[in-house]
Amino acid sequence: MSARKPTRQQRAVAERLDGCGEFCSAQDLHAKLRADGETIGLATVYRTLQALSDLGEVAVVKTDGGEAVYRR
Repeated sequence: MSARKPTRQQRAVAERLDGCGEFCSAQDLHAKLRADGETIGLATVYRTLQALSDLGEVAVVKTDGGEAVYRR
C-alpha cells in the first residue's frame, strides 16, 4: 500500500483478492467482502486496488467491455 500501516479494510481487500485465484472486478470483490461481513465501501475497494496496482502487487487487465479486473 504505502509506507503507512494498511487499514483493516485494505488488508481485507488484499486478503480476499489472494483468495480469488482468478481475475476479479472491483464490484465482484466488493460483493464478496460484503458477503463475508466486511463493512467496506466500493470506493475503498477501488482505491486499494489502484494502490496495489501502482505498487506492482496486482495484475490488471481490461475486459472486452472495458472493465478492469485484478489478480494477485
